[in-house]
Amino acid sequence: MKNISIFLLLFALPFTTRAQDCSTYYSFMYEGAQLEYTHYNKKGKVEMVTSQRVSSLENHKDTLIANIDMTVIDEKGKELNKGIFPIKCHKGTLMMDMRSMIPQQNSQQSADMQVEIKGADLVFPPDLKAGQTLPDADMQLTMRLGSLQVLSTRYFVKNRKVEGEESVTTPAGTYACQKISYDFEYKLMGVRTIHTEYWYSPKVGMVKSVSYDKKGNEESRIELTKFVR
Repeated sequence: MKNISIFLLLFALPFTTRAQDCSTYYSFMYEGAQLEYTHYNKKGKVEMVTSQRVSSLENHKDTLIANIDMTVIDEKGKELNKGIFPIKCHKGTLMMDMRSMIPQQNSQQSADMQVEIKGADLVFPPDLKAGQTLPDADMQLTMRLGSLQVLSTRYFVKNRKVEGEESVTTPAGTYACQKISYDFEYKLMGVRTIHTEYWYSPKVGMVKSVSYDKKGNEESRIELTKFVR
């Protein structure tokens, strides 16, 4: 589902306690590192491909910031969107900008459009363990054209829980992962909630994610299909 699956692109689990160790523990936090994610619909057909590249790293005392260039193309190779978002590693805790999780929009946007984004980052504390609950996150997105408000919506990530350890194999390789579940809720012409399970490796971040409808049927899936450092 093109309009919702981009929100699943989270990153690695924190196992480090010093900012200078982040790029060692997290292989993707390396300048020039590239990750490719392929998005599939419930029938197993490719919907879009997301390419991410670490364009730069910034060290601020005990915090490492990885700036991620992201490009999204559809199944026909047409560019849907591109942008930049940061990931922070502070004393072993990863903080994910919610801008990387919003439903996909077309890149054709008026130059006069003002976009206001605010909210709380996704936080991944160190030493995740089975049964552990994780903090919620939210984001408010408002778009204005002059004095006219054309869009206002909120996104929530809630009920986050570490389910346990599992090994996952994708076209990018086999990784030891932590399985984490959560509910993603967004308000846009009504309220919708999607239950998601995803698998993380401290080497590359998200390896796989699966979203389900209200009946528990698979609705969409994302897999790491390429990792280059």
